[in-house]
Amino acid sequence: MSARVAVLIAVPFAVLAFVLRLGGVLWWQPVTWRLGMVPGMLAFLGAFAASIGIPLAAYLLATRAARRKPATWQLDTTNRRFFAPVSPASAGPRAILLGWIAGAAIPTERMPGHNAMRIAHLGVVTTIGTVVSALLLLAAMLILLLNRPSLSLDPCGLTLYRLVGRTSIPWTNLVPSGPRVPGERNPAALKLLLRRPGEAPPQQHRLPVRALHIDTAYLATTIRHYTSDASHRPSIGTVEELAALKPNSGS
Repeated sequence: MSARVAVLIAVPFAVLAFVLRLGGVLWWQPVTWRLGMVPGMLAFLGAFAASIGIPLAAYLLATRAARRKPATWQLDTTNRRFFAPVSPASAGPRAILLGWIAGAAIPTERMPGHNAMRIAHLGVVTTIGTVVSALLLLAAMLILLLNRPSLSLDPCGLTLYRLVGRTSIPWTNLVPSGPRVPGERNPAALKLLLRRPGEAPPQQHRLPVRALHIDTAYLATTIRHYTSDASHRPSIGTVEELAALKPNSGS
């Protein structure tokens, strides 16, 4: 299973989280009323935890192999670049959580005179809650479809694509022999050093990498390789250059 497929199959799990969260209130909560106070409370809390736990655990199990971060880049020969997409370990759980929250955003109430629950009849409040729920579901789908955040390297420099906007850094703006290979596994960010005018010391720039589907140590050595040796930059985005890059490449 590719990383892209692993991201996209989070869609049904996000929908499942929505259904379980809302259904747990509308259909399961009335059942717990007939169980007594303590058993009913335990049954409700169990269903509450299961509504997020089941879809999340099922997704993580289904994508276990695909979530391992590879020590390589994806190749985009059309645009002459190396590319690291968003990680399934990041995008999938976030979308599932948003689906679950969307199920909680719709207001509910007990039906007068009945041991049953329903969508609340609160006029504009119910309308607002429904709209918020729909927007959360839309946000979950966009997280999965946009394939962001992601990172690309091309002969000119590196570009980080965020959910909104992007940041581009030319190779000539980066101090050679950096960044350092992180000592911890899967750190939140790499520390890049940017040149400053005159004799000013380099400026530190944090490059967020935890959500990227690429081994962080390999990413750091690749960037250091191109900051240290400009002769290889024109070959970025070619099959030959990707084959030449090794996990221990660079200085």
